[in-house]
Amino acid sequence: MDNKHIPETIQNVLRELKVKNPILLGKGGEGYVFTYTNDTVIKIYDHADEKYLQSLEKLQTLISVKNLPFATPQIQEIGKVDTTYYTIEKRLSGILMEQKFPTLAEKEKYKLLKSYYEAIKALNTVEFPELPYGNILQIPPYQITYSAWPGFLIKMLNYKIIIAGERLVEDVINFNKKIHLLIDIIKKELTIDKKSLVHADYFVNQVLVNDNNEISAVLDISYHAVVGDKRLDAAGIFFFEGMKYYTQEHIKFLLDLSIHDYGESILKYNDIYRMYYCFYFSDVHAFMPEWYKTLIKNLNNEEIWDRISNF
Repeated sequence: MDNKHIPETIQNVLRELKVKNPILLGKGGEGYVFTYTNDTVIKIYDHADEKYLQSLEKLQTLISVKNLPFATPQIQEIGKVDTTYYTIEKRLSGILMEQKFPTLAEKEKYKLLKSYYEAIKALNTVEFPELPYGNILQIPPYQITYSAWPGFLIKMLNYKIIIAGERLVEDVINFNKKIHLLIDIIKKELTIDKKSLVHADYFVNQVLVNDNNEISAVLDISYHAVVGDKRLDAAGIFFFEGMKYYTQEHIKFLLDLSIHDYGESILKYNDIYRMYYCFYFSDVHAFMPEWYKTLIKNLNNEEIWDRISNF
C-alpha cells in the first residue's frame, strides 16, 4: 500500500514521529502497523482511546509472563497526535502466515499447519479463574460478561442482532427460527467450568512464521478476546473454507488434530460455534463484503442446521 492510500490522520502521526519512508507491515481491524526502529514498530489506530490502550497493555503484560512458546505483542508507549492514538510496541520476528504459506512445499505446509494448531492450544492454556466469562477488555461495545458461559454467548448474540439484525432478517432464511434454535442449543450444550483465554479471531493474518516454518508470534489478542470455552478457537477451522491456497486436505488435517484432542464430540461443537461466529461477525458487511457473503452462506446451510436441531 503506497502512502496515497493511507489516511491523512495516519500520515500525520508518522510525520510527527519523524518516520521517513515508512514501511507498512500490516493493516488489521484496529489500524496500521509500520516499522519504527530495529526493535520496535508503531501501531496507529483508526479508532481507539487511552482507556482501551491502557487495558490492552495490562492484558498483554499478563499474557507475556505465561511462558508461551511464541511471542505476543507488548505495548511500550502510548501516544496521541491530535485525536489519533498510536502505540510503540516491541517488534516481533517472522512473516505473516497468509504470506508464507503459499510459498511452501506441501510437506512444509503441513508442518506449519500443525504449528498453527499447537499455537492456539498453547494460548488456550492461559486461564483467568478470577474473571467472569466474556470480554476481557471492558471497553464499549465489547464489555459483555456473565456468570456462566452460555449467558455471555446469548448476550453477545443479542447485541450483534441489534447491530446487524435488519440486514440479517433479509439475508438469512428463517432467521427467527434459527436464532432461537441456536440459543436453545447454547443453553443445553455449552456449559463449562474452566475459564480459558480464547483469542476468538485466530487466523492466518494473526500469526507470524519463522524460518523453520513454525509460529513465532500470535498477534492481535485484543477486543475479541474472551474468557471462556477454548473450543471456540478450535471451531475457527471453518475460516479456511473457500480460502485460496488451503485445500480440503489441509482443513481435514486440522480437523483431525482437533478430533485427536477433543474426541468426535468436537464436530458437534464446531457446528454450534460456526453458527455463533457467523452471527458474531455479521456486522462486517460494509467493510468486508466477501466475508459477509461467506457468513450468510453458512447461515443458510440447512444441513448444518439439521445437525444442530438433532443434538
